[in-house]
Amino acid sequence: MFIERSAGRIRLTRLIFVVAGLVPCLLLAGWAVQRGSVAHRSAVRAAWQAAIGLQLDVAAIAHPRPGVIAATGVVVRSPAGRPLLELPAVEVESAATEDRLVVRGTRIDAAAAAMLGSLAREWLRSDARHPRNCVIEVADVTWGGADLSEDQRENLRIECVGQGPARAIRIVRGDGDDEIRAVRTLEGEGQSSAERFEVEGRLSRPLPVAVLTTVAGLPPEASAAIASRATTVGELRAVHDTTGWSGSASGRIGTLDLGGCCAAVQANGAGAVDMSVTRFAWREGRLVDAAVVCDCGPGWIDAALFDRLVIALGCRPGPAFQASAGSQAFDAAGCSLELDGGKVVVRPGGIANGLAASKGMLLLMPPAAPVAFERFAWMVSPPASTFVPADGPGAWLMSIVPTPANGPQRPMNPPLREGPQGF
Repeated sequence: MFIERSAGRIRLTRLIFVVAGLVPCLLLAGWAVQRGSVAHRSAVRAAWQAAIGLQLDVAAIAHPRPGVIAATGVVVRSPAGRPLLELPAVEVESAATEDRLVVRGTRIDAAAAAMLGSLAREWLRSDARHPRNCVIEVADVTWGGADLSEDQRENLRIECVGQGPARAIRIVRGDGDDEIRAVRTLEGEGQSSAERFEVEGRLSRPLPVAVLTTVAGLPPEASAAIASRATTVGELRAVHDTTGWSGSASGRIGTLDLGGCCAAVQANGAGAVDMSVTRFAWREGRLVDAAVVCDCGPGWIDAALFDRLVIALGCRPGPAFQASAGSQAFDAAGCSLELDGGKVVVRPGGIANGLAASKGMLLLMPPAAPVAFERFAWMVSPPASTFVPADGPGAWLMSIVPTPANGPQRPMNPPLREGPQGF
């Protein structure tokens, strides 16, 4: 009538039940504690630092979904420890061959753009170190270093795709009307292989010039002096191979700092310059065609720089010129520059018969004849320069002097060859 029971079997059954239920709970609790520990956050931060080659601060991390790491308070720092880019919220999702990043709310200025440009060039060239594709979606971006409204927020989508010998980066801005694309391919095999870069960009809405120039590799301090508040719109097509850079561009640049431009040629001045580029083309590193219109509102320049305009370019002083003044103030200034072979035709801009006016009278009139391109190199060179411009803007202008025999040429740039799949 009674079922025989074994106390030992009962204890064993209870022990197995407790162990089978408790141990997984303990393991899960321990894994959760480890995932939220400082050591795990440090390990994630170290992995991300190794991937980008820069110092990082990470305030906290979480794992909202399998395979996804969410980080807050991310700060990218320079090798010297200076903050370059602050990312309030980042989500990283890793797949077999691709990483996806979602960034919310950040500000990109010239220093951050220089860092991002360096990372982009490294990714294009280092397929062994960066073999994975990457898609970055950035929401609520604001731009620093220009007269843009703080409320002007927009989205960016950055696609880094590699396929065989080709690697490409495409940046899509906003609803897709604006796009910048860079494609790097290897031509040839083995030691005889050569890099070829193709760059194409279109901007229909203003973007800070300082951001673009630092992304291209110019030092932030160099662009900040001239283009601290300047913005630009336009189009660019360029190719770089063993012969150098060739391409064409057109567009508008607004609010260039005249004082910064003067400081670059060791002079003083003040004012804001708007520039419209109708044509600008170069081949194998040499300028072949250009048509530029510059307009400036009220401002002033050193009398010494005014003299350089007269002596080097052959401009003619007008009735408002004051020889004894230490500086020359103007109410408006403007000019049109057009390349004609090895010479530049200088014409009035928005002022009838003149390049600058003061109090209703002409201050400066254009040269009577086209000006040799080399004369511009002399004009922007330091006053102490002798024989040939040895450095600074003058030396750079001498390096791109057009070949007179070629005359103005309008290179027909074919469409960029199709890059890696998805572009």
